[in-house]
Amino acid sequence: MPPVTEPPAPSAARDVGRVFDRVLRSVEALSADAAGLVRAAVARGARPAAGDLAALREGVLGVLGEHGPLVTGAGFVSAPDVLDDAPLWLEWWQAGDGPDPERLVVDLDPASRGFYDYTGRPWFTVPRATRGPHVHGPYVDHHGTDQYILTMSAPVLDGGRFLGITGADLPLRQVEKTALPLLPPGAILLNPQGRVIVSRSARHVTGSLLRRLDVTAADRAPAPVEVPDGGGTLARCGGLRLYLLTP
Repeated sequence: MPPVTEPPAPSAARDVGRVFDRVLRSVEALSADAAGLVRAAVARGARPAAGDLAALREGVLGVLGEHGPLVTGAGFVSAPDVLDDAPLWLEWWQAGDGPDPERLVVDLDPASRGFYDYTGRPWFTVPRATRGPHVHGPYVDHHGTDQYILTMSAPVLDGGRFLGITGADLPLRQVEKTALPLLPPGAILLNPQGRVIVSRSARHVTGSLLRRLDVTAADRAPAPVEVPDGGGTLARCGGLRLYLLTP
């Protein structure tokens, strides 16, 4: 049997980046579609309504079909008061147990005990603040699948106005299946806070935090950077702020 060839670190970072960038391109295409729906309503002399967002369904289901099973949920989440008839709104669809995706329904009544105030969630607040894409997690999706997931999101903008986000949910078990074969031995895939997403290191498990690691050093470098004190090399993976730490 021939020996197994392990991927080198720079190649692994590129390969992992391509996986997430493909999903990100689909999410950003949804953003363009959502902004177009808002502009079309304004051109008619009206504010957009929740019913107008039904036109996004085909694109959302296309994302689920193209990227499943890595992506199990996708859609648009409105900024407050963008829609005429709904102060808050999720046009979000999930792959369920049946053959067809199902729309996610959550409690958006501020007076209710079960109110889901998504406006404080990092997958919403970071794109709103930075006007750029973001990946949040891993975390437990208590308001959707109850699974450990990553949420990728991108802002929906009309000129300088923030209209909301589009996004995709990636179950961690599928991220592991996809990313682990691309990683060298001992390598760790990290989120923007230095938290472990996927690991081939026995020392670091998913969800653990590397507190002393400055991942932003890789943002400024065209190639993997050396981590001080023999900590290995660090490389950014694609357009999102994901990082590969390799011993």
